[in-house]
Amino acid sequence: MKLKHALLISAMGLLTLAGCQQDTAEVSEPTVSDLVRPVKLFTVANEEAQALRRFPAEIEASEEADLAFRVSGQVIRLNVKDGQTVKKGELLAELDPTDFALQVELSEANYRLAKSQFDRIQKILSQNAATQAQFDEAKAGLDQASNALQNARNQLAYTKLYAPYDGVIATVNVENFQYIGAAQGLMHIQNLEDLDVSFQIPERLVGGIRQLTQAQQATVEVDALPDFTFYGVYKEHQTTPDVTTKAYNATLSVRPKGDALKQVLPGMTATVTLDINRLNDQQGKIQIPIEAVVGKPGAAQPSVWVYDPATQQVAPRVIKLGDMQKDSIIVVEGLRPGDQIVAAGVHSLTADMKVRPWQRERGI
Repeated sequence: MKLKHALLISAMGLLTLAGCQQDTAEVSEPTVSDLVRPVKLFTVANEEAQALRRFPAEIEASEEADLAFRVSGQVIRLNVKDGQTVKKGELLAELDPTDFALQVELSEANYRLAKSQFDRIQKILSQNAATQAQFDEAKAGLDQASNALQNARNQLAYTKLYAPYDGVIATVNVENFQYIGAAQGLMHIQNLEDLDVSFQIPERLVGGIRQLTQAQQATVEVDALPDFTFYGVYKEHQTTPDVTTKAYNATLSVRPKGDALKQVLPGMTATVTLDINRLNDQQGKIQIPIEAVVGKPGAAQPSVWVYDPATQQVAPRVIKLGDMQKDSIIVVEGLRPGDQIVAAGVHSLTADMKVRPWQRERGI
């Protein structure tokens, strides 16, 4: 009886072992197609998306000049002070004109004498009572007297200083009744109706700075006036870079209006905001990483791997390429905003391969 029971247990053990071996044989090793590979994805940006970049800037007067008399003398009238607004043609200051007026009177007398002598020689020359040499000498004397008179009148006019344009007197450097020399700085005037905004722009963007026309204005925010926003247009830029920064000095024009006109002053710091897509002429165009393209740029049928989040599979899609940028390339046809494409390792993928978006693991 014990022998029969032992044989039964052994038989059951053999059957169980055989079943385990059969199950083991049916489980196969996973294939490459069964693995879900992590991939780095790139989402195609909206065609109208902006790429804003900010640059530190400084407000400057569009026109400014150091004003001075063209002659020396004593200041007898000073009509302006620091910060005063003036109009074009307004009398700003005047020198004592006494000596200059006397010189005009003397020059007028010399001119009358030279004119009288010339008229007399001209008259008797027709009567053969004077020589041609005498006539030429009288004519030269008259010309010299005329020039001297005009110069004296100019010197007298130079004793008055007028505003060359509408503006603000930034500083006055002299006092009334002070003696000053010719060309000595008297005051500094600035035109504040039109202001300049000076900033530095890197070399990869300077080529498109001229595109900041009226339709493509840059935003200018003055740090001291956060409630005001201005719009600047291209005025000029230097073609030689700064020795230290290797960037190029550029200038925008702005025209403050209303209350801002009285508050924005040269020397204030500001921030210029530019849409670099406009500068690069890339607005309305799709850019993707160069590494996402299967096949070299210029190939007959370049393509990308498009990811389908519903099936977690990738599929090839033929695209048409445009110009190459620094680290990206323009796609003319084949992609739409919102498409997700594989951005790296594209040459090891196959059609309908299952993938999952790669995510950077956070450290503990």
